Amino acid sequence: MKKYYFCLGFILAFVIVGHPAYAQNDYIVTIENDTIKNITITGVPGSLEKYGVNVYNENLMPKYEDYKLIYTTAKSKKPQDILYNEVKSYYANGIFYRSLHSRKIPLVDGMVVFDTIVEAPGKTKEELYSSIRNAIIIGLSLTADQIQKTLVEDKEGGTIMIRKLIDFSISQGKFNSFIYYDVAFRVKDNKARLTVGNIAYHYEKGQIFNDAARLAYDVKAEVFTKGWRSGNNIKSHYYKATLLTFFSIEERLIANFVQVCKKPKTDDNW
Repeated sequence: MKKYYFCLGFILAFVIVGHPAYAQNDYIVTIENDTIKNITITGVPGSLEKYGVNVYNENLMPKYEDYKLIYTTAKSKKPQDILYNEVKSYYANGIFYRSLHSRKIPLVDGMVVFDTIVEAPGKTKEELYSSIRNAIIIGLSLTADQIQKTLVEDKEGGTIMIRKLIDFSISQGKFNSFIYYDVAFRVKDNKARLTVGNIAYHYEKGQIFNDAARLAYDVKAEVFTKGWRSGNNIKSHYYKATLLTFFSIEERLIANFVQVCKKPKTDDNW
């Protein structure tokens, strides 16, 4: 299975890192629905690009592995923090954020499926097809040969599909992990649709101090999005997979799909 990194000109970061305003009107809502008020959030998670987990341990060690939100209070400027997995949502520097792991899981007949329809008034089926196809080719840096092997195309029907598209491939020594899914783009006059399904996460782990015993797992989104938290325990790989799923698909793929479809047309006959 070849590894491609889906870009489509991605411009969104996970969230900002730090913020300069000190208005004391930020707040954090925990997963227990408690609210931490009258604070200034000074640091938040920056990127999932290099987020790794302990490859010998199935359970999360929050102190060492989890992201943190850092904040100060009106009474004390000494930084305090809260683990990201304990946060349901937060308001920082005038912007509301919902944590990736607390988002609603989109289920269709019991399967995790992200489905987005974009209205694109004034754009023909052919224009939308061409825009999306070009964005895919540029985003994946596909050669002519790779285009034929990667894209399943039906121009007349207005459909482009990619099967088992790999994203966020990370290597931790001998152990690899990545998320993969099927993507379908469908277009008609004035409208485009993106459907993402068959989402799974591949990860590898070893037995304690024995890298030769490398175990590989492929877990479906229907499992890891529901099973990453078990009471007070958090499964490291399932938690990471859940974060990557919502970040990769909602924050990047869908956001940029909308941007591509809504991009104003250029008129060469000016």
